Amino acid sequence: MTPTSGLRLGVIGAGTIAEFHVAAARRSGGRVTVAAVCDVRAEAAEKLAAEVGARVHTDHRAMLDAGGLDAVVITVPHALHAPITLDAAAAGLHVLVEKPVATTREDALRMIEACRSAGVVFAVGHVLRFVPTLRAAASFLASGELGGVVVASERRTADYADPARPRWFLDAGMAGGGIVLNVGTHSIDKLQMLVGSPIVEVTAHVSVPEHLSVETEAVALARHADGTRSTISVTGTGLPFTDEAEIVCGGGAVRISRGEGVWSFRGGVATQVAAPEPGEMAAAFAAQLTDFARACAERSAPEVTPEYALSVLDVALAVYESARLGSTVAVKGQS
Repeated sequence: MTPTSGLRLGVIGAGTIAEFHVAAARRSGGRVTVAAVCDVRAEAAEKLAAEVGARVHTDHRAMLDAGGLDAVVITVPHALHAPITLDAAAAGLHVLVEKPVATTREDALRMIEACRSAGVVFAVGHVLRFVPTLRAAASFLASGELGGVVVASERRTADYADPARPRWFLDAGMAGGGIVLNVGTHSIDKLQMLVGSPIVEVTAHVSVPEHLSVETEAVALARHADGTRSTISVTGTGLPFTDEAEIVCGGGAVRISRGEGVWSFRGGVATQVAAPEPGEMAAAFAAQLTDFARACAERSAPEVTPEYALSVLDVALAVYESARLGSTVAVKGQS
C-alpha cells in the first residue's frame, strides 16, 4: 500500500460491529476499500459483502491466501483474536482487532510480538477514544479549568443476556469472561482516558448467575497511578440502559452521558461542554478507521496501540483476580 493507493481491507467476522467498519470504509472517500469479507456463516458474509461488492470467504486462511489485501479488521469472538492476528501478521497484513485485544495476557504479548516481527501495524478497536463527546470531555478535563481530578465513577447498565446478543457472549471459553471483559473494558478505557492516568490497583467483586458461566455484574474500586480513586459499575441484569461517567475535580465536576452529552458543574452553575451528536458511534468508527489507514500508509503507530490495549486487558484480568481472591490486586505491567 502507498499513501495514495487506498487501503484494501479484509473484514473477518460479519456481525453487527463489522457492519460499522464496512460503513466507515464506505464513507472514507476511497481511503479504505473493503475487498473481502469472511465469516464461517456464509449467509452473513454474503450479505455484508454484497453492500460493497467484496469477495466472500468462509475460512480466514483462504481469504489471506487469496491475496489482494493490505490489512484486516478482526471482529470475531474474543478467544479467536490471537490465532487470527498471528495468521494475518504471518501473511504480512496490518491488523485492526476489536477490543479486548485478547483473553489472556500471554496471547496479547504473542500478538504484539508477531506484528512487530512482521513489521505490520497493529491497532486495537477501543473505539470510545474516537467518540466526539468523549474527546471533548477529555480535552476539557486536561485543560485544568476545574482543577485536578479528585474522584471518578463510571456506570453502565444493560441486559447482558439479551437474546439478541450473540450466544458466544455467554460462553466462558469463547468470550474469555462476561460483562467485565466485554463491556467493562469500555469503562476501564473511558476512566483512563478521562482521568488521564492508568489504573494500577483494583478491589473488585463479580457475580455469576446460577444458570450462566460468565458474570453479568461487577463493581470495582480502582486506584490510578496519580493517586486518583475511581469506581466501575457494570450491571447486566434487567436495568434500563445507562452509560454515564462523573469526574469530580478540585474546582467542580463533569458528567458525561450517552444521551445528554458533557456538562460541567461549578459554583452552582451547569454549563454544557459538548452536546450529543447524531450518529456519534458511526463517526467514531469512521475516525478510527481513518487513523488506522493513516498508520498503515505511514508505517507509524495508531492512536490506540496494542500496548495501551494490553493495559486495559490487564485491569480487566485484575478485576477477575481480585474477585477470586477477595482482596486488592495490583495490575500487571503497572506496578
